[in-house]
Order: sequence, then C-alpha cells, then structure tokens
Amino acid sequence: VKAVKGPMPHVNIMPTGGVDLNNMDKWIANGCIAVGIGGNLTAPAKDGRYDLITELAAKYVAKFQEIKG
Repeated sequence: VKAVKGPMPHVNIMPTGGVDLNNMDKWIANGCIAVGIGGNLTAPAKDGRYDLITELAAKYVAKFQEIKG
C-alpha cells in the first residue's frame, strides 16, 4: 500500500486478499479506503453453515464502521 500511495497519494486502494477481522484496522490505517473479504467470509459455506456467513458479514460491517468512525 505504501509503495503505491507514496508516489500517488490520490489513488484509492481496496485490498482483497489477506484481510480478516484482526487486521482490517491496519489496512485502513495504511491508507486503504475499503477492504474486500473473500475466503475468510465464505469459508463456513463448505460445511453448509450459511448462517455463519451472515454472522461474519455483520461482524465485518460492524468492525469497518468502528474503524471508520
């Protein structure tokens, strides 16, 4: 992120890999405007636990709102 934002601070970045509830704040603190969630969100589907996807999605939204204020 810093390698891109350094010479081009006007560029908006949204990472989509390696993002989880424990590091979302670091991505945002380093200049990302949003984050994309993939495997960490949908992993419960392989066990048919779609209810957990809904719960996780709510946690991600709440965490993002907390970070952004």
